[in-house]
Amino acid sequence: MHLLNVFLSILVLITVTACQGSAAGTPVPTVRVMGTLTVIEVAPSLSSPSETPSPVDTATPAPVVGVIHVDTLEQEVYPFVENEKCALGEAIFAANARVPQDTCAAGVDGESVIELMPGEYHFNQRDQTPPQVEWATSVVSVGDALPPVIFPLTIHGNGAVLIRDEDAEPFRFFELMVNSKLMLENVTLQGGDVGEDWGGAIYAMNALLDVNNVRFINNRADNGGAIYFDLSALNIQDSEFNGNHVIGNGGALYINSSKANIQTTRFEANQSDGNGGALYADTVTLVLSDDLFIKNRVTGEGNGLRGGGMYVNHVNLTVTQSQFYQNEAPWLGGAIGVNNPILAGIDPEDGDPIEPLQESPVISDMFTSIPGFQATLEAHPSGIYVDFHEDAQIHNNCFANNVTTDPADPNWTSGLLGRAAVADGNYWGDPSGPSGMGPGTGDSVGKRLTFEPFLTEMPDFCDATLADKQ
Repeated sequence: MHLLNVFLSILVLITVTACQGSAAGTPVPTVRVMGTLTVIEVAPSLSSPSETPSPVDTATPAPVVGVIHVDTLEQEVYPFVENEKCALGEAIFAANARVPQDTCAAGVDGESVIELMPGEYHFNQRDQTPPQVEWATSVVSVGDALPPVIFPLTIHGNGAVLIRDEDAEPFRFFELMVNSKLMLENVTLQGGDVGEDWGGAIYAMNALLDVNNVRFINNRADNGGAIYFDLSALNIQDSEFNGNHVIGNGGALYINSSKANIQTTRFEANQSDGNGGALYADTVTLVLSDDLFIKNRVTGEGNGLRGGGMYVNHVNLTVTQSQFYQNEAPWLGGAIGVNNPILAGIDPEDGDPIEPLQESPVISDMFTSIPGFQATLEAHPSGIYVDFHEDAQIHNNCFANNVTTDPADPNWTSGLLGRAAVADGNYWGDPSGPSGMGPGTGDSVGKRLTFEPFLTEMPDFCDATLADKQ
């Protein structure tokens, strides 16, 4: 599936290149590499000279260009009705099109901003917007409540709550198109459900996503209950994932072939029938700091048995000043399961990830026929093709009252299963240290990891009511 997703992302990039031969007079998308981000730009259309402007009331401030104010809580879907209101769907449409829609101001080149009015936005049907640019091709099978994000966009939620009605057809809220960027702030996404598709609230491939003060509540999917993230760069801060659920992996988050930084974020009561009760990551550079994982669970009802809080495979991982309490897995890694097979010596080195692509005649032709294609791929925001290595550093964290429930060997790795992980300097719920392969009575640790020296006193940042063994 991972290789298929890579190919899909590549095909979309090719479509973007093909569209550069559009007819004269039509805005032509171009691909430009900015650091680690490949940006698709559309040149503005030529227009005739404007008429002489009419006098303006100097007492009325001019609207800020590129800021779109949503002034109704109602859902509107394409084709939009002209009703002197600016709905959220119309606002995203206007941001993509760079032209006004009903009373929504036009988006701008660079980055448009949408300001939501506070309140509850209820969604009961899928968006029906046709592709606004011919190269914006969706790769998901279940649609979205809103038009897809095509160009850089910031949404200030101002405390708004976006809710998929319980009796509505399956859909998520946002889909990020290739090379797009979304900054989401101070909003709640609740009740997204895509059935056996991926990404219950947000689906992103080959994109950038910044999440600040966002709550993901009771979203459902096959993989990635709240967010499915592939070949992309993710930043999450001061946010919350609560009660999300998947049939597959990653009750709240599924991150694949990407870079992710998660700070001061709470993961509570998320569930996975696969692996990773709250978070699942594969081939990812992942940094966690000052996060809380509590009461997340791998149910054992599917094919997964590992990582009640999170399960990560083939990762460059750093976890500091975070807390793990009352997470549960059926077999291994009640709080965290880490599998770095190359470091552990149980799997051969994967080698250069671009080589398998070049072996395909179709992909090889892309490298030679599309100018700059290989450079664009190597500069991908995921960073997966450059400077990636396996490592797991887990330091100065609190683990307490996490469990594994295998009746044959309960709580063997209730705290941490960490193949080739360095996990010294942590508090394990008791001054005596970890149990399992450790010498104490705290949460247990498995083999093939470094857990000494451990902390014999609870760090100040840990919750005193939760951090001691019960």
